[in-house]
This record gives sequence, C-alpha cells and structure tokens, in this order.
Amino acid sequence: MTATCTSMMSHQVQHGIWHAMTTHVSSGDVATVLAAVMAACVAAFFAISAYKKQEGDKRRDERATLYAEALRAIEDYCEAPYRIRRKDGSREITQHISGVKSRISFYSGWLTIHAPEPVRSAYEKYVQAAQREAGAQMTQAWHAQPTKRDRDVPLGRRLPQPATAVARNRVLDAMRADLQE
Repeated sequence: MTATCTSMMSHQVQHGIWHAMTTHVSSGDVATVLAAVMAACVAAFFAISAYKKQEGDKRRDERATLYAEALRAIEDYCEAPYRIRRKDGSREITQHISGVKSRISFYSGWLTIHAPEPVRSAYEKYVQAAQREAGAQMTQAWHAQPTKRDRDVPLGRRLPQPATAVARNRVLDAMRADLQE
C-alpha cells in the first residue's frame, strides 16, 4: 500500500512541476528553447566529428612513424656489409648488427599483431629478401680483408640487392595503401 501511495505522490509531484514550468511559457519561448537545443546538438555533433578525425589522424601518423622505423631497421641491416668491410677487430660491429636484428624482430612482431595482413606479409618478404642478399654479403665481407684506407671505401657501385629492392617497393605500396584508408 505504501509503495502505491509513494508512486501516486511522485506522479503528482512530477505533474505539478511540469505544469508549473509550462503554464507561463508561450509558443515562441518553446521555439526558442528548441532552437537552442538543436544548435547545441549540431555543435556537439561537429565537435565530436572533429575530435574523431583528429584522433584518426593522430593514429595514422603514429602508424606511419612506426612503419618508417620498421623500414629503417631493414635498411640498417642492408648497410651492414659496408660496416663489416671497415671492420677493425672491435665488437662494435657485431653489437650493432645484433641490435639491428633485434629491431627487425620487434617490428616483425609488432606488425604481426597490429598491421593489416598485406603490410605484415610484405614486410616479412622484405625481411627475407634482405636476409638472403645482405646476409650473404655480410658473410663475404667477414671473410675479406678489412678496408684500411679511406680511399678504398668507395666501391664505385652499391652492392647488388635486387630482390630486396623489389620487396621494399611492395611493402611501401602496402603501407601507403593502409595509411590512405
């Protein structure tokens, strides 16, 4: 019985408040209030849209930076044969190459988890091509006599890495396509 009485009293209070609010309101006032509410809704919609676009742009920029760093790791790997040719007997070169391999593993893992399949697949093919070509060139460089004189440094041409170049172009295309979505 008490719940019924409370419910009836609550309904009467709500009705009384509504009646008090609307008794002295003209139709022009209602139109003004509705226009203000509509303007607030439109403003909120545009603010939310701008925020979503800004956040999307920020995520795309972060992904682009990550992609660039992933590419850089492979480029560093492809440059390793040149470093080895200048070997001086220190551990610096092996530590550098170890760090590069670690970065490649990191980016391969990150892309496997977060990147779309075309990017992940193209990056793995790029890694494999670099390992085949630059890896073989590193082995040759380790067996060769070190370059001691600065005048012997310019090779006159880059070491051939054609499969790596093709794979690089494919991963760049996949990354571009992902960033444009």
